[in-house]
Amino acid sequence: MLKKERQDGILEIIKERRYCTVRLLAQRLFVAPITIRRDLADMEQKGLVTRCYGGATIPDYENREIPFEVRNKSNFSVKEAIAKKAAKLICDGDVVFLDASSTVSHIVDFISPEQNLTVVTNSTFVAERLKEKHIRCYLTGGMSVENSYALVGSIAEQSLENFYANICFFSAQGIDDDGVISDQSEAESSLRRLMIKNSKKQYFVFDSSKFGKRFGFKLATAKEISGVVTDLDDNAYSF
Repeated sequence: MLKKERQDGILEIIKERRYCTVRLLAQRLFVAPITIRRDLADMEQKGLVTRCYGGATIPDYENREIPFEVRNKSNFSVKEAIAKKAAKLICDGDVVFLDASSTVSHIVDFISPEQNLTVVTNSTFVAERLKEKHIRCYLTGGMSVENSYALVGSIAEQSLENFYANICFFSAQGIDDDGVISDQSEAESSLRRLMIKNSKKQYFVFDSSKFGKRFGFKLATAKEISGVVTDLDDNAYSF
């Protein structure tokens, strides 16, 4: 088993149980305990887990931003389904804004070079995926965010000012019952507001785990944008 595959397995097991011992992880993954300890040390440096006596747990992210690797592996199949729905809203020849959220990154799986799209993004992860698929992409400059693939700040915003998109897809950490969309990150929220402003159509993509939550920085309200793309039933919200 490759190191990345093993660490992905470790993360899934710990997320499932909230806490797991080194011994159980070694048994589940059929490797030596010393290998698990090395993996946990590496994963803790990346902010993916918190080591404690005899094992590890998932960090408490209540008051700080969640690393991309954790977000990307959470509700993976749900995010794929949401992204597939979102991609159907894109027309051939569109200029598309994609933010650096994990949910939005899955949209890349459902677009193709034959659509003749131009994608503008502040995500180095998305840009690399688009390059592999031979899809035209403009990557903003800017300051790199720790534990993320996002570029933010004045340079990123100045770059976005030079583009106007047919459609924009963005996410955030929460949307409350009143349709207020919010996030922990001031810098990413500022950039997303600019994407919304410079787009003809704007869609907030989110999974049900984000519903009913509000954070420190407001991006917009559901009434101010073109729509939402989610796994929630239409009857579950009324904004």
